[in-house]
Amino acid sequence: MKIHTLVLGFGVASNAYTSLLDYNKTKTSVIGSPFDRKKINILKKTRKDKSLKLKYSKNINFYNEDEINLIDYDSINLIIIGTNTKGIDWAIKILNKIKIDCPILLITKGIAQLKGKLVPISDYFFTKCFNHKIIMSAGPCLANELINKAHTRTLFASRNTSYALYVKKILENKYYHPEVSRDIQGAEICAAIKNIYAIVIGSAMGQVGDLVKNKKENFFNSSSGLFEQSLKEMKYITKKFGGDSETVFGLAGAGDLYVSVLGGRNAKLGSYLGQGYLFKSIIKKQMKGITVEGAEVVKSAGKKILTLVGQNKLPLLKALLNSIYRNKKLKIDWKQFTI
Repeated sequence: MKIHTLVLGFGVASNAYTSLLDYNKTKTSVIGSPFDRKKINILKKTRKDKSLKLKYSKNINFYNEDEINLIDYDSINLIIIGTNTKGIDWAIKILNKIKIDCPILLITKGIAQLKGKLVPISDYFFTKCFNHKIIMSAGPCLANELINKAHTRTLFASRNTSYALYVKKILENKYYHPEVSRDIQGAEICAAIKNIYAIVIGSAMGQVGDLVKNKKENFFNSSSGLFEQSLKEMKYITKKFGGDSETVFGLAGAGDLYVSVLGGRNAKLGSYLGQGYLFKSIIKKQMKGITVEGAEVVKSAGKKILTLVGQNKLPLLKALLNSIYRNKKLKIDWKQFTI
């Protein structure tokens, strides 16, 4: 069977997966969101992304939203959603319009509001989209490393594992190694909340205590302690949302958290908060114009998560909520950690 993949939205993660499809010599049609028009117009002319040092073959074709009628939809047998959380409704609108009934791989991570409740993005899709063949991609997958073909293991989670196995067969190659799970709830919640805890762990250098003289060389014990407590809190939250606690200690949880702490926007925000900077000041100066996924989750869902799970079980989230939502200096109370 010839594969024709449709990619909706074209951020950095979509770029990474499109480069993977290109390596696999898979015919791919990319539809940019309204925010991607400038980028799509450049790619249509040059097939090059200079910032990511990518050059696409003729297997990859680029379209703006008003050009979707140029695509042969009857031949599409895989869809990849790569918008940010704000673009999910746009992607659902496109899918409900073109009515393609094939597996959908979600590389968008987050928590949505549905009828006043917090739900994983996949549940939001199940309610809003006619197509229920949803697979969630979770786990350690830095876009730049995938683009550069570093060995990468991720988790494909679906209520129906046959869908996940189908996508695995299409995407796996010499350097990309997806695993399959039935715990889509757990995988998706981990994928969203690990960004919160990457911020916390990123603050370790500033949270080592007042007695330390050289904080730049003496923060690994503190970082490790924050990592362990983060996994505990992720376990409580994941179970509350109906996920399997074992998922927290796999690729979607500990694996993804480890990668996020090593580098990325969430850990960078944490380092500034750890140094004593206020959140509002950071997003106006040091990280102006940069979207930090963990901060967005804290602002949109932090209070509800804290209420659902209980403040006593989530001291790190409580401290971060106070810092981001109330714009206070980050201060972690080490005596409040859960046993």
